[in-house]
Amino acid sequence: MDRIARTWFFPCAFIVLVSLLTVFFRLGSLPLIGADEPRYARIAQEMLHDHQWVTPTLEFKPWLEKPPLYYWITVPFYGLFGTNEATARLGPAFLSLLSSLTVFWLGARLWSRPAGFMAALILISTLGFAGFARGASTDMPMTACLTFALALFAVAGVEKDFAAWKILPAYFFLGLSVLAKGPVALALIAGILLLFWLFDERGGSFRRWHVISGLAIAAAVSLPWFWLAFRENGFAFIATFFINHNVARYVSDIHHHTEPPYYYFPVLLGMFFPWSAWFLLLVPHSIRSELSNWRIWNPATLFMMCWITFPLLFFSISQSKLSGYILPILPPLALLLGAGWAKAISGEAAPRLRASAAGIYLLFSAGIAIAAPLVFQKSYGGAWETGLILSGVVLGPALFGCYAVLKRRWRTAFAVTLIQGVAVILAVALFAFPILGRYQSTREIARQALECDQKEIPIVTLFFFHHTLNYYTGYSIAANFDDMESLVRFGVEHRRFLVIVEEEHAREVERLYPLNSRIVGSQGDLRLIEVNR
Repeated sequence: MDRIARTWFFPCAFIVLVSLLTVFFRLGSLPLIGADEPRYARIAQEMLHDHQWVTPTLEFKPWLEKPPLYYWITVPFYGLFGTNEATARLGPAFLSLLSSLTVFWLGARLWSRPAGFMAALILISTLGFAGFARGASTDMPMTACLTFALALFAVAGVEKDFAAWKILPAYFFLGLSVLAKGPVALALIAGILLLFWLFDERGGSFRRWHVISGLAIAAAVSLPWFWLAFRENGFAFIATFFINHNVARYVSDIHHHTEPPYYYFPVLLGMFFPWSAWFLLLVPHSIRSELSNWRIWNPATLFMMCWITFPLLFFSISQSKLSGYILPILPPLALLLGAGWAKAISGEAAPRLRASAAGIYLLFSAGIAIAAPLVFQKSYGGAWETGLILSGVVLGPALFGCYAVLKRRWRTAFAVTLIQGVAVILAVALFAFPILGRYQSTREIARQALECDQKEIPIVTLFFFHHTLNYYTGYSIAANFDDMESLVRFGVEHRRFLVIVEEEHAREVERLYPLNSRIVGSQGDLRLIEVNR
């Protein structure tokens, strides 16, 4: 028993250590960014303040776009550690760690302990998984719950003697995944299981999943909140949550997230970096022979392929596309790649793969290294030095990893790629977060405005809107103007006020007559202007 405990303890401890570097390191140093983080963080704050556990509120008005699981997870962290960026992200961060440990268990169960161990390390060191683990959003909670559920479904589908009672927790997590992001979770799991059932010629998986009794458990977990939310909000809940943010979001571009059908393929390569360069390890023989012989695939491989394929097709067809939608396919990709690395290290990889895999890895890393300084130069105020640091962190290990593969040192190549992934994430946290915070958030300029606002001076914006500004000013923005005439009329009614505007329009405000203005603060390409009549 002690030996078994040790064989599991040390790999788990190492996975936790890697997650401390890739997920938890400087978790709160980056300000809240984007549209979702500030809204979700604020909703959780209001839930804690009002003890209203059914209807989420934003500015103390019902906000019915998403279910409450993220808020329920975050409220205890707020209560223990206060409301800040780190506590808003702790829930998804811990769930990402549990997901990687689940991947370790699943890989060890379906392939081998080394395969599961490498799969977990791959997952927790990818840019996409670590990035969403650091986000105050619903994507990681849903992905984690789906991973917990599908891990049990996979084992039950592959192992014919899997005990019936062991599958029932999968439906508990299925219910939680619905509470994380809505009925899309049910659609994903149903599609994945149906696809596996259709292609698995051994049969019996449907019976081993105990669908009828399991769905009763999932309903018992998820339906009470939907019923209570409907009772409190009536048809507004149906119209907002189901019709607008589920049906309309999928079939139309009502939320302006339209992308081409191939959108997720380049996104996936970026999210899975640096391991996406090793996808060739998933194809030990020719692609044509692998596809034509799918009937003799390992059932575990078949299940992972279904887990990847259905969500990818489902969201590619959708009219609304965001990168977080395909986060649930990263765990099965990591599992397949972990199994591929295990074969390569044991000497089972085809010899012809060495040069091809090494070349693709080096070219992919070189492309990232070249792009980084250009992106930071163009989009982040000429900060090419930060991009150059990231380039060095990417390219240095890539050269060594390529050499290791050519010398048949697959174990060394794996370690180098892991170091590369961890090093890139650490470099982003250390060097890029300050730059990203200045250009992707408004925390600094909001604080400057509030310091000038001691006498209740109104704060307005001109030709500019950002959700983080509402959050960091305590939702005290008096108005958002889209034209100069409205700003002048506001100036007639208010003797003194503050304007937050992008640098390109700041000169227009300074020349306004009969208003006097001066710049009193700045952040990135934003300017804080004090206007007096």
